[in-house]
Amino acid sequence: MTENTAPFPAGPVGPLAPDLPHAWTEQLLGAAAPASPPPAAAWPLEAQRFATALALASLFGVAIGLRLGGPAIAMHALGVSVGILAVCGLAVPALAIILALANASIDALGLARATARGSATAGLLLAGLAPGAALFAVTVEDAISVTLVGVGGLVLAGILGMRSFLRELAPQLAVADASARRLSQITIPFFLVFAAVLGARIWWVMLPIVRGGS
Repeated sequence: MTENTAPFPAGPVGPLAPDLPHAWTEQLLGAAAPASPPPAAAWPLEAQRFATALALASLFGVAIGLRLGGPAIAMHALGVSVGILAVCGLAVPALAIILALANASIDALGLARATARGSATAGLLLAGLAPGAALFAVTVEDAISVTLVGVGGLVLAGILGMRSFLRELAPQLAVADASARRLSQITIPFFLVFAAVLGARIWWVMLPIVRGGS
């Protein structure tokens, strides 16, 4: 009797082989592309990523809106997306202007890429939390518990989205001169506070669940 000692077929080395299909989440977060596409193709890609992020985030709004039902479902779906859209459309350009005045070398495409990937991170998290939030919304009698779930999900998504945004910008800020780096270290905390206040204000106005509505 001869023992089969043939080795196993050689497999890919590393966590992800280059010839294997990338997961959809990797593509959405921008982790699948080994090289940056040309600007002509990059702008539509980032726009698609941002639109997908808003659609994913709206699922969380639908989930918490089930608590009130009817038109409130659409209102909550829109409100969650509008909060992210406002931060990206108002706070991010303000940061870009200040960094430009400090001669920080951040181009428009790099800022758009960081914004889209930060939004995608927040959107994916909210979409993942949506089933659990929906279960809370329709089964838990205590309105405070549903409010805590809604607020907690939005806060966590905001933190991770901002973390992804800043991580994407970090390599561009690192090559700036010393004065630009010092100004960015002062500016970014103010940007984070402004973004948090802006998003929280919009969610407070547009989401009755956040205000403790039942």
